[in-house]
Amino acid sequence: MSRAVRSFVYSVGLAIIIAVTGSGCAHMIESRAIAEFARNLEKKNLDGLKEISSDDFNKKALRTATSMEDLEILRLPDGKLSVVEVEEVSKDKKRVTVQVGKDKDKKEVFYELTREESGKWVVDDIYLKQKKKGVEAYKSVTEQMDLLLTVREFLDAWSHGDREQVLATANPKFRAVLAELPPSFLAQVTRQVTRSKSGNGKFRPSASMDEKVAVVRLPRQTGENVITLELRKGNWQVADIAIASRDEEEKLPSLLNLAHAVNRCVAFLAAYQSEDKDALAELCVTDFYEGSLSFADLKQAKLPDPQLPEHELQVKLRGNRADFTLRNETEFVQVDMQREPDVSSEALPHYAVSDVTIYEVATKQEKRLSAMFTAQGMLEIFVKSLSQRNIDEIKHCSTRDFTTRVWSKLTEATVPSMPLESFDSTDIEFISASYLGALTKIDVRQGEQIFTYLLRDERGRFLVDDIHWHMTGIPESVKSTLEYLIPIQDFASGVTLGRDPEQQQMALDLIRGNCTNDFNRMVWTQSRFVPNSGMSADTFLQAPLKSIAPGEREVVVHLGDNQYGAKVTLRQEHDRFIVDDILLIAGPKETERLALRQHLRSELASGKALAPQTVVQANLPEKSERYVEQALYVSPADSESLKATISPAAPRKLDLDEDDPFADLENVEPAEQSVTK
Repeated sequence: MSRAVRSFVYSVGLAIIIAVTGSGCAHMIESRAIAEFARNLEKKNLDGLKEISSDDFNKKALRTATSMEDLEILRLPDGKLSVVEVEEVSKDKKRVTVQVGKDKDKKEVFYELTREESGKWVVDDIYLKQKKKGVEAYKSVTEQMDLLLTVREFLDAWSHGDREQVLATANPKFRAVLAELPPSFLAQVTRQVTRSKSGNGKFRPSASMDEKVAVVRLPRQTGENVITLELRKGNWQVADIAIASRDEEEKLPSLLNLAHAVNRCVAFLAAYQSEDKDALAELCVTDFYEGSLSFADLKQAKLPDPQLPEHELQVKLRGNRADFTLRNETEFVQVDMQREPDVSSEALPHYAVSDVTIYEVATKQEKRLSAMFTAQGMLEIFVKSLSQRNIDEIKHCSTRDFTTRVWSKLTEATVPSMPLESFDSTDIEFISASYLGALTKIDVRQGEQIFTYLLRDERGRFLVDDIHWHMTGIPESVKSTLEYLIPIQDFASGVTLGRDPEQQQMALDLIRGNCTNDFNRMVWTQSRFVPNSGMSADTFLQAPLKSIAPGEREVVVHLGDNQYGAKVTLRQEHDRFIVDDILLIAGPKETERLALRQHLRSELASGKALAPQTVVQANLPEKSERYVEQALYVSPADSESLKATISPAAPRKLDLDEDDPFADLENVEPAEQSVTK
């Protein structure tokens, strides 16, 4: 027997003597009841305690075999005891006030006695005076024992009981949420809560309680369980459970919220399985449903059975997110959910599915439903828009990066200058698709060529981020290819605009914005007009695209061939590649080639550069051949004779079988002046 109990029994016996000698025989019956209660407590005689206790005390404080252990947890005060007062509350109720301890450390204990129908006086309750944070209160032993025993019963039910026994420990709100859980997951969470006991294995709870709510903390190996209970109709019922742990895998902010999130996930799986799109609309965030599921053929991707007979479910609550992983030997399925703002403090949190990802163990593929269901549809719209060169619709289907670097720099007027004729066909055949999380790659046969379209997740929508094509001498990335060509064609547009004497400033602004600092310093900032009204460098730059050779900070673009075209050098400035020099090519000979930057600089220095006086008209020449310098001073129409059989339309990819027509360019020093034939 513990020292506290022995002292308590001694004190009770002393109180009887005091009561009898101090007050005569008037309170002998009450004192005798307290003494008998003390003797049975000393002997740990649970049956004896029940004999001297009221039915209510028995039902709440002595209802289990562990009641004796829990009485010791309450740490009844010990020491010298004296009866201060016996108060007759009613003819069948009495309250005995006892002081325990020495002078300065005395503590008051109240015993409530009740008289049974037989006339026997029994202990109905004991009140202990407690002080916390400066506030004094009297706590009922009956209520505290009832709470402790409820927690023990809860642990026993969750450790060894069946489903109904587990649910019976919860209040209506908690029970309703737990009842919806798949049986396998309910068993999983009960194990999680009960499997990690304290290091010494003893039941050592600490509790705080008010009239209707109690919080009990139970130590576990890496932290503690925090059990919130609610008093309903005189009985304590579990309202929620949390796990505070040093182990991140064990942490659980709220089992109530977790179970509700799981139920929302299970409801989503059930609605998906039955293809109930009305239910899916309520269970998913708007972007995910409207952007993917609303028009999808859900049979394209199979998700786990909602009762999870073949999958183990793991879930983590992370702030406003809930992350679910459903795992078996062949796949991991991740369901992402978002917690929407709470309507009220009493309402359960509202979780909605924002996406689902399927990881295939064998293929190591990562498939996102939002990608699977939206990428193909978005791609079809993009292909159609690109074939029509509809810039606004192309932007709508493209990522911000693709739009910023390419499409926003093109207009309906300039997009024909890009080598996009390969995408004229809308007849596409889907070959394969690979899903890499936020990136989806789709291989298609379009016309007679095979392209790989890359789509990226951007704010819940999969948009085209690039296209990969397979052409000798050209970067694999269409985005990079067009990004190199845009400043060249903008430069050409500036030259064309410069033929109009009224548009000189606008033409210069366009040219300067697409040239390097060196090119501008040597030429374009030295002039208030585009030199030489008849300059036709723009027509050379419309020759078909032959090759692009990217370097670390320099890119060389070849247009046309060694009979007619241009070699353009781009340099990186301000995070983009812009024109640094242009070699115009009118034939294979050195005298038929001209470095534009050096030539224009010489023309400006010698005063030969002329401003346009009138808009140059197109007059077809009689000769079939001209030199490159002559071409700088004739109209664009006259320069057609230089192109031989090459189309003067937009720069297109040459499809030549002979040896590289530019092979001789790398070692040729361009001539500043033409040599007459």
